[in-house]
Amino acid sequence: MTIVLGLNCYHADSSACLFVDNKLEFGIEEERINRTKHWAGLPINSIKACLTYKNLKISDVTDIAINTNPFSNITQKASFFLRNYIVGSKKKEIFKRTKNKFNLLDNINKNFKKDKLNKNVKLHFIDHHLSHLASAFYPSKFSKAIGLSVDGFGDFCSVAIAKCENKKIKIIDKIYFPHSLGVFYEAFTQILGFSNYGDEYKVMGLSSYGSPRYFNEILNSFFNNKKNIDLNLDYFRHTGKDFKYKFSGKPNQSKLLNNTAFQKFPFLKENKIGKKHKDLASSVQQVFEHKLLNIINKINKLNFSKNLVYSGGCALNSLANKKILESNIFKKIFIPYAPGDGGGSIGSALVVLNKKYNYKIFKNLSSPYIGPHYSNDEIINYIVNHKSMKKFNLRKYSNYNYLFTEIAKLIYKNKIIGYFNGRMEFGARALGNRSIIANPCNPKIKEIINRKIKRRENFRPFAPTIIIERKNRWFGNNLLNPYMSVVETIKPTKSKKIPAVTHIDGTGRVQTISKKNNYNFYSIIKKFEKLSGVPIILNTSFNENEPIVMNYKDAINCFLRTRMDALVLNNIIIKR
Repeated sequence: MTIVLGLNCYHADSSACLFVDNKLEFGIEEERINRTKHWAGLPINSIKACLTYKNLKISDVTDIAINTNPFSNITQKASFFLRNYIVGSKKKEIFKRTKNKFNLLDNINKNFKKDKLNKNVKLHFIDHHLSHLASAFYPSKFSKAIGLSVDGFGDFCSVAIAKCENKKIKIIDKIYFPHSLGVFYEAFTQILGFSNYGDEYKVMGLSSYGSPRYFNEILNSFFNNKKNIDLNLDYFRHTGKDFKYKFSGKPNQSKLLNNTAFQKFPFLKENKIGKKHKDLASSVQQVFEHKLLNIINKINKLNFSKNLVYSGGCALNSLANKKILESNIFKKIFIPYAPGDGGGSIGSALVVLNKKYNYKIFKNLSSPYIGPHYSNDEIINYIVNHKSMKKFNLRKYSNYNYLFTEIAKLIYKNKIIGYFNGRMEFGARALGNRSIIANPCNPKIKEIINRKIKRRENFRPFAPTIIIERKNRWFGNNLLNPYMSVVETIKPTKSKKIPAVTHIDGTGRVQTISKKNNYNFYSIIKKFEKLSGVPIILNTSFNENEPIVMNYKDAINCFLRTRMDALVLNNIIIKR
């Protein structure tokens, strides 16, 4: 039996996954367990969760795959290091991170007392972008595709283009450090006032409120060439010998842009977001889309395939993905449920299984629901012994049809519900098992959710989840969008009916749902449709300025400290 442990570690969004032979059995991000967003380090808790799920020991593991390779692009790395990092503190950061990678097996063993890794276990260093590409190509089920990976940086590279055919991935072109589309977007995310790691989605939401008045200024000043990703380093700091990019614990990085950049936009000194901030966000988004489409056009000229598999952190930019879709350059596009670094654990394991064990077909790559689940008895026992829960009404449903009907009625009555069900989803987005759900028809629901629970910026939209057979009526197409990968335009005649999930530009970051991929969530929406005539519900992540809830304790704590109206835990409904 082959047991492969895939890891993304010593990097943001650290995660682990477990394959037994060719089947993905379990996967989880460390942040869900330790409750620190985007946590970076060695995901020991995730490793233990993987093993526990299958009742395995660490000594049972045959292979460990990590989504980085210290030897990748070694010529480029060495050359840049000798020219820039001989003095300064940056070299210490690089040496420490590299040392951790080479000492990975020892570092894992230190966290297991009685049992240790098998002496024959094999550690595989898998190139960062190859891992991204594998996480997209193998689940796509395409026999042939052009592969694209775009992110900040991984193994000294920010873009990788690959030919994917016959279950093989061959990288044919790269863009190296210091030039990066991901760094460009992150840099402007910072100066717009969103300083936490991973805040780029806030810029996406804000961009729809502005106009791209700074498009040409950004394009001409911050890039040396209008067509390629050649950053004008006069404005950027990330090549500096003392620049800090902390990937230990809570990720933290220095400002990527220097004072010269700030001087171009003096209004950024204002704390309150105004029209100019919105215009800058719009401009940054459009420059990003312009550069991304240049890459797309470039790979189209290869005439290799009309199928695109796309991954990397930049593939989380669902607005830009809309532009790729609307370009009609590709007939089919596949973006995995975890295109960012967390999904690299899955990709690295897939590479090992394909290269070492010659697996051509993999099982369970489509479902994002690969995390932990909890029994009804366990949940009931906890609630009964929790003093703070005694004041709430609790009902357990043995008939799931009645359960779905009651949840739909609560949504219809404009109640805000924390919905916790089955196995947790993997990736950045709540896809129906750890979600807050509400009525999309109520124009005040967005404000109510933010007031009662989320306390987030009002320019950030909430997502519509729609049953797949109604998609064409509301969005004008039958495109499968199960992972919220692409923002889509809602039909104008329909958008008026769902104001809570219609963004200011008439779009929604839609999720399609079917009986097959999530029967329970699908059934709730069907029941809601019977009451409202609308086959859509509002879906946002079950959290309050924290990682998405993992277990029922997290869900109950979130329920207690917020003012959500009801909490669903599997087949149990708790009402205020």
